[in-house]
Amino acid sequence: MAGRITVRSSLWAAGLYCLAVLLIFHQTAWSMVYIWSRSETFAHGFLILPISLWLIWTRRDLLVSINPRPAWWVGLLLLPIGFGWLLAWLVDVAVIQQLSLVAMLVVGCWAIMGHKLGSVLAFPLFFLFFAVPIGEGLVAPMMEFTATSTVWMIQMTGIPVYREGLYFSLPTGNWSVVEACSGVRYIIASITVGVLYAYLTYRSLTRRLVFILVSAIMPVFANTVRAYIIVMLGHMSDMTIATGADHLVYGWVFFGIVIFLLFWAGSFFREDDQDEVPLQSAIVDPGYRAGASNGLLALTFAGTVILAAVAPVLAHQVFGPAATVRSAVAFPASEGAWQQLAAADWGWNPVSRVSGKSAAYYRRGQQDVGVIVQFADGTIEGAEVIGSSTFFTREDSGWRVVDQGKATIGSPDGELTVDMAQLRGPRDSLLVWSWYVVGGTSTSSDYYAKLQQTLARLGFGDSLTYRVIIATPIDLQQGDATATLQDFVTDYGPLLYQSLRQAASTAP
Repeated sequence: MAGRITVRSSLWAAGLYCLAVLLIFHQTAWSMVYIWSRSETFAHGFLILPISLWLIWTRRDLLVSINPRPAWWVGLLLLPIGFGWLLAWLVDVAVIQQLSLVAMLVVGCWAIMGHKLGSVLAFPLFFLFFAVPIGEGLVAPMMEFTATSTVWMIQMTGIPVYREGLYFSLPTGNWSVVEACSGVRYIIASITVGVLYAYLTYRSLTRRLVFILVSAIMPVFANTVRAYIIVMLGHMSDMTIATGADHLVYGWVFFGIVIFLLFWAGSFFREDDQDEVPLQSAIVDPGYRAGASNGLLALTFAGTVILAAVAPVLAHQVFGPAATVRSAVAFPASEGAWQQLAAADWGWNPVSRVSGKSAAYYRRGQQDVGVIVQFADGTIEGAEVIGSSTFFTREDSGWRVVDQGKATIGSPDGELTVDMAQLRGPRDSLLVWSWYVVGGTSTSSDYYAKLQQTLARLGFGDSLTYRVIIATPIDLQQGDATATLQDFVTDYGPLLYQSLRQAASTAP
């Protein structure tokens, strides 16, 4: 009996495995903690592990009757998961690295504890995925939805409203939808709490799924109601109420009330008074004890740690860091009617996530065009271009986006879809196009650009990446701004791409 595996030894082995994996992937783990600490949206990540441990503690009565036996073959799944982490590491996709890390923790624990013990602790293990800070991609579409639905509700009230992009004006004052107003925080918080509540309160899979679905949909519309109420409070008080930091407080109070009502409604269908009889009957299997020795546990523990470590070993021993452009991109002299200018007096600079930047300005007749190329020059560790194609202004810059979308243009690579924005500043209005150049490929899609980067890092091309931005003033007296930018890309685009290739060929 002394040589047989106990529940306690299985749990200790799983815990030691988690510590080993967190040490091996310490950079990925720290990237999650860093995001929790700096972002209010993902601050709940600090609570996920304590909640998971508490859930395991609540199941302790079910654990005593289990005869654990490691499922070593489950650990083989660590190889494809590690390969996913490796690909994400090559192109610096943090969220995929973080998801892969949590998946390694779950799969490794399952392999060490075995199917019986793993099935009892399945939810506490999979709840760890909520620690991954994911959901920032929802911010932009949710800001657009909030602005559109709020303006519609104001119009239905009979109040005149004028909208420009994410900004709208009422007779009593001006409003804007910023990131904190998108409702993404509400959605993430509601889904996290909703999943936990559904697990603890219901036994039926149907009821659990329905409650989770409602908890995901409810905050989307509740956020619109919140925004409408805040605008109405400001409008009816002549902009003396809910126009400062207090409207954030009102928002969270409103969200708390909505969550309370959701849980109150869900309590009418609760099933937590029912025992988990199927699970209790499934975990007791006297014949399952055979062969479950501490030696097998030790071998499974060592094997899972080794399999988990394969990916970072390959990352550091086989692949090096991504190449960066160490010097500014040299713009060639223009040909034809376009003449180079020293600078432009627009007073606008596009938002950048990297420190590398080169810019040039040109004129044809009365038409001015600016070209900005952004790139990672190694100054900011971990900074990259991809993910910034739709970033045009900062909230405090004095410029606002009045229209944004996609445009199809002709480029040196053929037909190309770019990100388009119309900007309005203190004195000028601009039409701006933005896209990426990855090696010899042009795209405005973050996902396609990452795919090209991945292929390049695997040896199928050049991984140097640039963001190309061109802008021109919108002035009806000087002609169509869209035609101006297209003419410039047609005339100057081949020279620009040639300079980018030259910069890539000289990179270390």
